[in-house]
Amino acid sequence: MTEGNGEIVEDRRGWRLVLVGTLVSSIGSGLTLPFLVVYLHSIRHMSLPLAGLVVAASGITGLATGAIGGSLGDRLGVGRLLSGGLLISGVATVALADARTPVFAAVVVALIGVGESVIWPTLNALVASQLASPNRPRAYALRFGVLNGGLGLGALIAGSVVSLHRPVSFEVIYVVDGLTTIAFALIVGIGLRHRPGFRTHPEVSDKRAMTGEGYRVVLRDRRFLAWLVASALFVLFGYAMLDGGWAAYATVIVHASPRIVGIGFAVNTGVIVVSQLGVAHLTRRWRRSRMLLGVGVLWSLGWLMAGLADIHGLAHLEVDVLLALSLGIFGLGETLLSPVAGALPNDLAPEHLRARYNALGSTVWSLGTIAGPPIAGLLLASSFPLSWIGLIVIGSAAAGFVGLNLGRLLPPAIDRPLAPDRDGQANN
Repeated sequence: MTEGNGEIVEDRRGWRLVLVGTLVSSIGSGLTLPFLVVYLHSIRHMSLPLAGLVVAASGITGLATGAIGGSLGDRLGVGRLLSGGLLISGVATVALADARTPVFAAVVVALIGVGESVIWPTLNALVASQLASPNRPRAYALRFGVLNGGLGLGALIAGSVVSLHRPVSFEVIYVVDGLTTIAFALIVGIGLRHRPGFRTHPEVSDKRAMTGEGYRVVLRDRRFLAWLVASALFVLFGYAMLDGGWAAYATVIVHASPRIVGIGFAVNTGVIVVSQLGVAHLTRRWRRSRMLLGVGVLWSLGWLMAGLADIHGLAHLEVDVLLALSLGIFGLGETLLSPVAGALPNDLAPEHLRARYNALGSTVWSLGTIAGPPIAGLLLASSFPLSWIGLIVIGSAAAGFVGLNLGRLLPPAIDRPLAPDRDGQANN
């Protein structure tokens, strides 16, 4: 919502409610985040390739519904859509606790994908409607830190209570995860009902937003398309491999316990919570394209640490340290990525197309979710499982170089939004 001079009217109270909801739901998500492939393979007795295909169902539905969600968000308001997406995801996550067949599991995971295809872009767009552009990168960094604080706490709890010998322990954490997501839906639906962004503001609901040109305008934005390519690579060789592949690699290939999986994710989120705001402050004047290169370098190093954990002859403590270190380094890379990934699409987007820009940004997550888990499952089940490590090391480095190249297309004010301009200095 803007004043007559075009400046956004900030909604700090609504922003704080978003942080509260993020913390509540992320604790539940942290309980289950590392374990979906492990749950399907070790508890529901699906092969690793089949488990990977089931997980990919969320990406398929997310890809199919993401663009529709963007259009609805621009027309109805991102808060309304966010509340609905959270409800769908929460109910489906509760149902996942009773997923005993591959077909039922795939249907439920697909519904989770529908909800998540709406949740992440609408959350980013909602923050953009609450805060002015100069404050958004720090806000996205803060929300990412709160998110990971909750994820880390949930992962620690899960690591201490779940057991491969007690299937009911996995069922409980999926029920709790679903209930916390439903709680976030209520916070949005009730607490933000009359706040900016929940409904489409009359100034935004003009004829431009209602024409059939919405996505055609977005797809003509070469700068945004270049960002989508870089983002797709980061998702495919980063998050899509982290959420399922890393835990399967640690438990099935390296034979670490679920406790170490929980500790590893707690280290990951702990690094993010401790360093996120500090890193965001230090990098406020850095080029975003160079920050993306840093992400690729750090992620490649993190995956190499995980690969070293499979060296024969290492003591259990050394293996555990290497696995935890790999996710800690990965988390440091995430602190560089989060301010860019949250702010860049919204800096490029005109206000009346913000939901569409964020929806297409979320679509690349769906593409990564479709491709990543099956690739991980096939390579980890092969006669040379370390080929999975080799692929994602190279892929992460490639993503970093594509991100660096993005600097050639972005306007200086967007690639380096807070660059000093005193004494006639140019961005460099």
